[in-house]
Amino acid sequence: MIFKLKSENRTQTITLEGFEFMTVSRAHRPSTLRKRAHIVVLSTLAISLAFGCGDDDGANGAGAGGTGGSAVAPFSGAVLCTLVVNPDDSVAFFVRLVSDAELEQGEQIIDGLQGAIEVGGGADCTVQGRSVFVTNSESPTIARFDEVDGVLVEGPRVSFMQFGVTAVFREPVILSNTKAYYLDQGSRQIVIWNPAEMTTIGSIPLGLAEPAEGLRQDNVFTQFVGDLLVVFNRYRDEQEVTAPRTDFWFIDSKTDDIVATDVTEECGGFRYSTVAANGDVYLGQWSRTVAQHALELPGSFPPCLVRIRAGTREIDRDYTVDLNALTGGLPTAGPIHAAPNDRALLFAYDTSRMPIDPTNQSLNELSIAVNWDWYEWQLGTEQPADRIESIPTNIGQLETRTYDGRTFLLRLSDDFSRSEYIDLTENLGETVFTFRAVPALFARLGSEPGARMAERVEPRGGLRVLPF
Repeated sequence: MIFKLKSENRTQTITLEGFEFMTVSRAHRPSTLRKRAHIVVLSTLAISLAFGCGDDDGANGAGAGGTGGSAVAPFSGAVLCTLVVNPDDSVAFFVRLVSDAELEQGEQIIDGLQGAIEVGGGADCTVQGRSVFVTNSESPTIARFDEVDGVLVEGPRVSFMQFGVTAVFREPVILSNTKAYYLDQGSRQIVIWNPAEMTTIGSIPLGLAEPAEGLRQDNVFTQFVGDLLVVFNRYRDEQEVTAPRTDFWFIDSKTDDIVATDVTEECGGFRYSTVAANGDVYLGQWSRTVAQHALELPGSFPPCLVRIRAGTREIDRDYTVDLNALTGGLPTAGPIHAAPNDRALLFAYDTSRMPIDPTNQSLNELSIAVNWDWYEWQLGTEQPADRIESIPTNIGQLETRTYDGRTFLLRLSDDFSRSEYIDLTENLGETVFTFRAVPALFARLGSEPGARMAERVEPRGGLRVLPF
């Protein structure tokens, strides 16, 4: 996730991987979050892969924490990682535990700084068992913090320097207590490491080919399909328009071998992924790509869905869906997040509030969240998507998160001093949690068997994916 704050006509613009939100600014001051503000996300959707599979998965997580002590009751609560934008535009990163007692106090702001550990260079974090792993935008390292008797204790760090990695922005994929992946786009490889020992094991060179003439590599993402880690690479052309080409690598997570490759050239530029109950994965575009087509930019293509069937190593050539057709012709992005009963959330531009004018409307104006609405669609069908009326427009939603089995929208205040989790599962549109600053992660800390990594938006254990 990349924030860019700037002053434009008394408004503040927030750019996330190319998608922009425009909100009224109180301070009207220009600012830029530096690289350490990246909460990169490759991964967005309900978690359906239970972590800790295999004989080496202990109940106490990757680290030494979680014993609770002989005279101390085991800690019950959550981990909160917080990103703070300071008045001088610098960024700070904090990690703390939040007990169930604090969460049950009712109406309040959950403060991510009170009693927290400040982690220099912190970029993102994830949870495995009773340990928290924090990536670093200033060095090629990941730090581990273990919960011991209700306190986070700093543990060892693992370094990826020997693999040519210079910084660790992205969230790692933790497969078990003793095996994890980190995708480094700069060096075009996946580093394999051991979360329990905090040591490296090896790497998987992706062998990404140089882009075709007129194209440049845009971003590389990951998605689990059963035991296969699917890496997909999208491109942009010389005019910064998303290209329809996407390259795929299928990696066996048990052997770490690249077992297949594939490519799409008519429906590509994928950013979102959603996993169906049967394990099939659906891939679609983000809203900026959708806006490019709506503005009839040369080289753009209509937004579409493709599918990878569970147990296969290729794109399903017999399945393609026009995303715009699902909302009656509105420009539509998604699938953003899995909803109950094999449904998925889509995001469509409301042309009745702001008609599209390719001659006078800029890409940024069309891409901002002001006129986009939420829809729900039955996966794998051609049925029309249903508008979710209970989710208001203009709320400045940033991404979807899951917490304790429920899905939320994350909404930020215009000065980033306050954030809210808005319910998408039980009471649509209701604010359930309010935070000081920006929660990079809010996740249950647990040692129960089959605990889910991060309790937010990982597709079957993959990296999380921004919804916009």
